[in-house]
Amino acid sequence: MVWQIYEKYLKFLMWLPIAFLIIAVGILAHNYFSTGYFVERGVELAGGKIITVPVKEADLNTIRSAIPYASVRLSSGTQKTLTIEMQPDKNETEVLDNLRSLAVFDGEPSIKFVGPTVAEIFFQQAQIAIIMAFILMSIVVFLLFRSFVPSAAVILAAVTDIMITLALINVIGIKFSLPVLGAILAIIGYSVDTDILLTTELVKGDRQKNSIEGIKRAVKTGLTLTFTAIAALLALYFFSGSIVLQEIASVLIIGLVVDMPATWFTNAGFLKLWTERK
Repeated sequence: MVWQIYEKYLKFLMWLPIAFLIIAVGILAHNYFSTGYFVERGVELAGGKIITVPVKEADLNTIRSAIPYASVRLSSGTQKTLTIEMQPDKNETEVLDNLRSLAVFDGEPSIKFVGPTVAEIFFQQAQIAIIMAFILMSIVVFLLFRSFVPSAAVILAAVTDIMITLALINVIGIKFSLPVLGAILAIIGYSVDTDILLTTELVKGDRQKNSIEGIKRAVKTGLTLTFTAIAALLALYFFSGSIVLQEIASVLIIGLVVDMPATWFTNAGFLKLWTERK
């Protein structure tokens, strides 16, 4: 029953991720014209100060009211850690005095400073890393399939994953940082992995009169891989107790969820039409 519905409405479903891609591009474009950047950058890529301190049970709203000019995050887990990010010109002594007055400290704080010039260099290198990842990925895909349509479908799915993921992390307030960059590059790998699985099944496997059978086999394998990865990332998010690891897990989970319709709706729809016409 599910497969009958999937096959019947695949020509409609394949356009849904494209619609979300257009919305995501609109969100990123709005950010660019508003701030000068497509995504909001963290301290590592924008410059500033990071204060990290172990804390007891703390009320985030109270802490944010005490230091409204800073970005405040609290990790989960048994040992809670408070991470405060602020502009380079802000006084870290004043912040620490405000926190001490709230009696939330459970250890000694650590302070990290990243200069704006160094952060700008990091940001430029991050952009180069993403661009080079796409270029190398495209070359490998074209060499593997030696055909424009399946190769373009794989690249389109990867672009859809990255653009929608970047738009979503902006909406939910995750800043683009070095850990997030690593997660974005991993999403490119995950995306290409499932797309190549699907494309290989339809293009290089046994060509069947009904291409939906090849899609079924790829979907079963691909979703097993995806849900296994999501389960591991959920464990990382809830039990790591580290804000950095939670950010990485969050971005990867978003990317994997976005990858499912991008691969099994859009890519599968284009490849089904292409194989049947051939």
